[in-house]
Amino acid sequence: MTAPSTPLPWFPAAEAPGGRPARARAGGGLDRLVLDPAAVSLAGPRGQDQDAGYAGPGLLVVADGVGGNRGGATAARLAVAEVTRRAAAARADGTEAGPDAGLAGALAAADAAVRAAAADPALAGMATTCTAAVLARDGRVVVAHVGDSRALLLRAGVLTRLTTDHSLVQALVASGDLTPEEAAVSPMRSVLLRALGGSADPGPADLIAVAAEPGDRLLLCSDGLSGVVPAGTLQRVLGAERRPAAAAARLVMAALAAGTRDDVTVVVADVAPAGWSGSPGEVLVGSAADIPDD
Repeated sequence: MTAPSTPLPWFPAAEAPGGRPARARAGGGLDRLVLDPAAVSLAGPRGQDQDAGYAGPGLLVVADGVGGNRGGATAARLAVAEVTRRAAAARADGTEAGPDAGLAGALAAADAAVRAAAADPALAGMATTCTAAVLARDGRVVVAHVGDSRALLLRAGVLTRLTTDHSLVQALVASGDLTPEEAAVSPMRSVLLRALGGSADPGPADLIAVAAEPGDRLLLCSDGLSGVVPAGTLQRVLGAERRPAAAAARLVMAALAAGTRDDVTVVVADVAPAGWSGSPGEVLVGSAADIPDD
């Protein structure tokens, strides 16, 4: 599902067009910070979007389903629905461990939901990636991650990748058996080692946390973007556009220009002061926006 990049996540600040100024001087905590998000999803050549995404003032989610058109779309939609339902409680938990454990639990519940639905023979074997980020009450951005959909952070014009792909080629790059350049064109680049649903237990989600700062910009995306658009281009686009919606749209266009053959889902969110009026509220995209047949 993806062509992983180099495991070293930092890129020189000189590549960025100068970054974006913080909108306000604010301390940490949910009472002072909010996510100002945008989301776009575009179906690839298969015609049905098997990605799903959610963007809200305190939560971001991207899932990339596999298992045939119906199965992949269903798995991604179920994962996003379960994570958004459970993560609201995690975000409201002000204890130090609450958001972390709650978000990890949300992905575990999503795994269970996908596996239960796969009892339908028409959905057997379906699975999905899932990457979610929550703005916790203590002012941290907490990311939970299974698969190869990515979370990245742009701060002061510098882009860092927060997640590590759970893919075969990423493991081979980490072990020194493949170079990043070889991994990018490897016929094994679509092989996942961990996913929600499917035949193997994914284990607990990876958890990553960073202290949020006003002016931070977050990107969550499926490999329809990250598999074809270089990190330097991601950094330049994220740094150049003032509004999340414009950045998301430009990133999708960059994926199309690069010849992506997959569904593309992009969620971009700025860390902004509470009360910021630019946010559209909650947005569902891809299969998450579909009404289930049942």
